[in-house]
Amino acid sequence: MPLRKKTVQLRMSAALYTEARHAVDEADDLTSFNDFAVRAIKEKMRRMEEARIDAAFARMGQNEKYLKATAKVFDDFASNDWDTLNMDREK
Repeated sequence: MPLRKKTVQLRMSAALYTEARHAVDEADDLTSFNDFAVRAIKEKMRRMEEARIDAAFARMGQNEKYLKATAKVFDDFASNDWDTLNMDREK
């Protein structure tokens, strides 16, 4: 099934348009202003998603229940980790 596309109208200042148009004209990997706008939106969305994930991980570092569970897992594997470290030294 072909990808459906929607035509949208974009408003921006004349100065920003001129700067973006110049960037498109100078770039080897951009075929059109539309291509530039789509890529810019995708990149912004990727960064926003990355920031959302980073924020979730940051909250994990403040979550007492998660920190206790992580400490327990660490303790459970500590002797195994020590054995593995010693095996590497014996080689």
